[in-house]
Amino acid sequence: MEFGENDYKYILQEFSKTMIGARYTYAEIMAAERAPFKFQTIIDRLILPYADPDMMIGEHILNMARDDKNYRIYENLKIKIRCCVPEGDGYRTKDFRLNELNNLDESVKGTIVVQEIAFSNLALMGFKL
Repeated sequence: MEFGENDYKYILQEFSKTMIGARYTYAEIMAAERAPFKFQTIIDRLILPYADPDMMIGEHILNMARDDKNYRIYENLKIKIRCCVPEGDGYRTKDFRLNELNNLDESVKGTIVVQEIAFSNLALMGFKL
């Protein structure tokens, strides 16, 4: 799949959840005005000490192992990962929880395209820093 410069780079906030395009890098999320301040604080204080600021959030989550320091942070945020999964001649959109994505075989992970992550605003609000 080929992507344009701004494909899968968006931040959408609804009443109950926030969705962030997976092609955003951590540095871009930190600079984005529309990103929730608390999520930016979580990235700054807890995620960036163990991740590269220029890493795309989708790439990081797709390759994250259970023993990664950031795994538990995303698990506590109860993120859902929307992915394009190859099926037949095309792709099908499917939502995964972090543990479901982590349990996939490496050969399957290599064919997946992560579109976005979504988390509940309630989980974000309840996250203790």
